[in-house]
Amino acid sequence: MESAVSTRTRRAAMTALFASAGLSSTGYIAAIIVAPLIAEDLLGSATLSGLPSAVTVIGMAIGSMMLSTRMAKRGRRSGLILGYAVVAVAAVLAVVATNLASFSLFSIAMFALGTGHSANRLTRYAAADLYEPARRASAIGWIIWAGTIGSIAGPALLEPARIIATWFGTAETSGAYLVTVAGALSAVGVLCAKMPLLASSNASIATAARPAGLRRLLVMPDIQIALVALVISQGVMVLLMTMTPVHIRSAGNGLGSIGLVIGAHAFGMYATSPLTGMLSDRLGRVPVILIGMAMLIGAAFVAGNTPGHATARLTVALLLLGFGWNFGFIAGSALLTDSVPDVDRIRVQGVVDSITWIAGAAASLGSGVLLAHGGFPVLSFVGAAFATLPALMIGRHRLHQPRIASR
Repeated sequence: MESAVSTRTRRAAMTALFASAGLSSTGYIAAIIVAPLIAEDLLGSATLSGLPSAVTVIGMAIGSMMLSTRMAKRGRRSGLILGYAVVAVAAVLAVVATNLASFSLFSIAMFALGTGHSANRLTRYAAADLYEPARRASAIGWIIWAGTIGSIAGPALLEPARIIATWFGTAETSGAYLVTVAGALSAVGVLCAKMPLLASSNASIATAARPAGLRRLLVMPDIQIALVALVISQGVMVLLMTMTPVHIRSAGNGLGSIGLVIGAHAFGMYATSPLTGMLSDRLGRVPVILIGMAMLIGAAFVAGNTPGHATARLTVALLLLGFGWNFGFIAGSALLTDSVPDVDRIRVQGVVDSITWIAGAAASLGSGVLLAHGGFPVLSFVGAAFATLPALMIGRHRLHQPRIASR
């Protein structure tokens, strides 16, 4: 497929994908920041304030399957546009729910928002489709780097959005969802304007041959390695990151320390993505996955042996955690794309992403239990133990297939 895409079309499509990923991530991050605050306001308690964020991740898992099915039939462009349209509608529903003080309606809105936002995550695969294998990881890296736009712009727009919401006479916190609506609709506009040819290319591949059985595909060595790398990268990252603020606050430090540590973590997750993609293209997918897992283990070791008041050491640990996720996620995504035949690619990517987000949701819920019953050192040890699984999987397949490709 890559050879059928002209340089001009590829450049325009990549620009559209990058812009849509940045715009949509801006709105998503704004929504996620205020979701626990709205939940607490609606319930009068912080006990279930994390539920909307949890149902959002579950929505992403389901959305990955639904949108990838549509993409397989009608092309990447169609699925991405549908996803962002759902985000816009869900954000409007969240505004309504907030002003009606309905927690159940707000939770439904967040579930729908997550379902649509899975388009943002699937964008990296659409970018990879534009390039030959030797450049796919670099393309994925640039799309993930677009997340830095959202991590900066999303929080920065919260105050202006609050003022606008006040002008309209609505709840102040609902203003964040106006940013979400704007980001989603802008992403739709960019995709409609810049990606007319990508859809037909993908759609033709989807009907070119008879798809293979999913079970047969998931037992292929490289697909298994990619799946485990993605699941473990997401799961271990969420496991440690979720409870780090609690660990810090329990030691007596406040939001300043928490913001510094989590900010460093976000930097590690996104800022070096183009470099990570380049390394994955040059060194191979499997070596970069192993480097990422080593970083996750190192991060867990440092974090687990650091008290909550030691902000500098925790900053290093969470920065390393972000780097580990970045390496494992980008190289794993590239390896998955390389390993699946064109006719099956979109379907398998949707299934793997769905499993990945479910793992993240499970890690988020399990992190609180581990912290409550074993403390932060035990939680970190569990994360380190899980991070060894990709290496074990790679070793297992290398013993049976000594010449398994490093990509």
